[in-house]
Amino acid sequence: MVYPFNSDHEMIREALSGFLQDWYENGKGPERIYKSGKAFDREAWSGFSHDLGMVGVAISEDFGGSGLGDLGRVVVMEELGSSLCAIPFLTTGGQVVDIISKIATKQFKKEYLPKIARGEIQGVFSSGHVGKEKKCINSPNADTADFILISRLNDKLIEVVFLDASAPGLKINSKKTMDPTRSFCDVDWSQVSDTDFLLIGTVELDFFEGIISQSQIALAAECIGGAQKCLDMTLEYASQRVQFGRSIASFQAIKHRCADMFVLIEAARSAVYAAAVATDSEKTEAVLIAKANATEAYFKVAGDAIQLHGGIGFTWEYPLHLFFKRARANRTMFGVLSEDYKLLADNIFGDKL
Repeated sequence: MVYPFNSDHEMIREALSGFLQDWYENGKGPERIYKSGKAFDREAWSGFSHDLGMVGVAISEDFGGSGLGDLGRVVVMEELGSSLCAIPFLTTGGQVVDIISKIATKQFKKEYLPKIARGEIQGVFSSGHVGKEKKCINSPNADTADFILISRLNDKLIEVVFLDASAPGLKINSKKTMDPTRSFCDVDWSQVSDTDFLLIGTVELDFFEGIISQSQIALAAECIGGAQKCLDMTLEYASQRVQFGRSIASFQAIKHRCADMFVLIEAARSAVYAAAVATDSEKTEAVLIAKANATEAYFKVAGDAIQLHGGIGFTWEYPLHLFFKRARANRTMFGVLSEDYKLLADNIFGDKL
């Protein structure tokens, strides 16, 4: 299958690759975030949003974005995944942009999408229609958001409301999780006055769930970038590590393991790209396949990378453990794999999982 990457996509990839390589290698990377305990790099976000203008890659040109849709966002997320850059693009430029673009009134879009595209504000989505309590657990990046979009079930319809993060009574509690490079929070709006909520749109439940599902393409693309980085690090290490007078990259067992890692990544990459360009009628199934492929491939590749690095792969000073933790967290982010996901994953990976 030929994917319609054009010069705009390649320009984005090149610019972002240089920016993130500098962030990763020059003392600003995931190790610093891990040691500081702060899963948000405000300086990196400023460069990403203001200097590079990447936040609006999937926002329509009518509202100040680049209009490159899912495929453009896939390019961005692959690069972010390879660096573990601590910025909230997945939430702000992913779910929030999709919800506003497909549900909100035109007036709301005109007011907020240009601000998001310019990096002036960031937001998160917190599901409020699952269960009766007015809270959401494990909401990523909520502690740095300027606003929160909340879904509420009203009969058989979903109401999406806007809530300013500074609203009286709103409680956002950061949590310590396995992945130190991305923040997760519990959000509680039970004490917020009804007058502080702004209704931005009402849609049918199936339509809303489709929007949320499609946004997971970005997460799958992040997994591809992270898995590729793990393989690249492994290949570099294997070519330098000498055992019995030979580079371990020359050992057949090492070659086979690396080849298996490569196959997993390329299969997942194809699934992600296919989901990004799928038609609306094909999108739901394509996203299921993409997430099942990408999250499981990332987890398997990251684990193999640690083993192939030997002793150094298990040290805190080496960054592989951060990629492994991100891979593990991504497997259950946006919900645990359902039986449909597991069935698809089993069909694709067989007994390798």
